[in-house]
Amino acid sequence: MSLPTRRYLTIVLGTTLLACVLGICIDMVTANVAVAYFLPDHHPKVVESENPWVLALVWGIGASWWFGAIAGVVVATINHRREHPLPPRRILKWALIACVVLWLLMIVVVFAVISVANTIPIEERRPTFESDRNLVAVAVAHQLEYLLGAIAMLVIGVMTWRAKADKSNVEAT
Repeated sequence: MSLPTRRYLTIVLGTTLLACVLGICIDMVTANVAVAYFLPDHHPKVVESENPWVLALVWGIGASWWFGAIAGVVVATINHRREHPLPPRRILKWALIACVVLWLLMIVVVFAVISVANTIPIEERRPTFESDRNLVAVAVAHQLEYLLGAIAMLVIGVMTWRAKADKSNVEAT
């Protein structure tokens, strides 16, 4: 396999793997906050389980792999078109940092929505308040997930395009 092909595939597979790990990590929290979000009332049934850990694993991979693959193709293509492509480890390091930031932002969103909902006076709350609040918090976070991921992909793409090539990151072709 040629070096450019190996570099390209390393970026695509690396971002796909990182996206899956991020998806699992996010869903490990959100499935434990509102397992109902992952059940057939809100999503297609993909596994015969209501266990939040099982759902987090299945949905974390199933809902994330394709995004990581698309982001990887975009960033790998940008890198491939550079006069001196960057080594994959540099780009994947940026992707890892982005994943950590995205996870933190998602958790902040979940707990921010829960906190805002908790300002509703107790006497005005419906009997299903807690489950509704948690479901909304998880849904809002998941709606932001792809938007934040797209922003991260664009930022990494721009960083890749604009990065200075030096002797430590220029690979022989």
